[in-house]
Amino acid sequence: MNEVNREKIVSELKSIPGLKGIVACGDGYNITESAILLYYVPEELFFQELDQTISRVDDAGLLIEYSLREIRLVDLAIADCLEGRITIQHSSGHPFGIVNSSYAAEIHYGRILWESTNHPITTLKEKLAMEGPYPEKLRQATIAYFMREAALSLGNGHSAAMQGGIHYASGSFFQAACSWVQVIHALNQQFLLSEKGGLKRANELPISPKQFRVRVNQVYRYFAANNPKLAYCEIDMLENEMNVLVRSFAETREG
Repeated sequence: MNEVNREKIVSELKSIPGLKGIVACGDGYNITESAILLYYVPEELFFQELDQTISRVDDAGLLIEYSLREIRLVDLAIADCLEGRITIQHSSGHPFGIVNSSYAAEIHYGRILWESTNHPITTLKEKLAMEGPYPEKLRQATIAYFMREAALSLGNGHSAAMQGGIHYASGSFFQAACSWVQVIHALNQQFLLSEKGGLKRANELPISPKQFRVRVNQVYRYFAANNPKLAYCEIDMLENEMNVLVRSFAETREG
């Protein structure tokens, strides 16, 4: 989306009652800057007027991909992240689920296009940055939570695979791999927007298993070939490497 179109979209949207901020969000992997996040107060927002405005924008050829964000819920998510509380909300279109830290990631990466006079998005950015570029409590909590999730998923999947349940085992490995992606981002002190593109980005971060993306994809190929033994041979090596990375992090922090 070019800057002229973006300005036209903002000029159309910013007058809608209840809308408090318009943000372009993207880290180059998961959400492109063509995506617009609309932060709002639910009891004040005129949803019908919003729908009409979006339709008018689309009719004018200014195609817009947007998502609504209730500003108070985002504020609560950031507060939880700063205190090291991790939650996952299961939602259609998100096979892994929406981790509350993704809302913090949107604020971290987001570029403010417009906000109301009390500057709510700026306030959220400042709140998130209070403990530096990546909150340490969030880092520790993410690592602990998702290493545990990965181990549980792999245990369940292995039992199923040995009984011929390749479909279930593949889904369990997906959950484990997504959990590892969360851990790798936390180890590197990087916010993660969603599971989309997360594997690619995790592969490019300095603290990550060697050839992480290639090896994860190879596991899926082994499952597709009905070869769970080879799949779990690779999975076990990946899990061991993840455990080594996490132990090194813990030793560095304690030292």
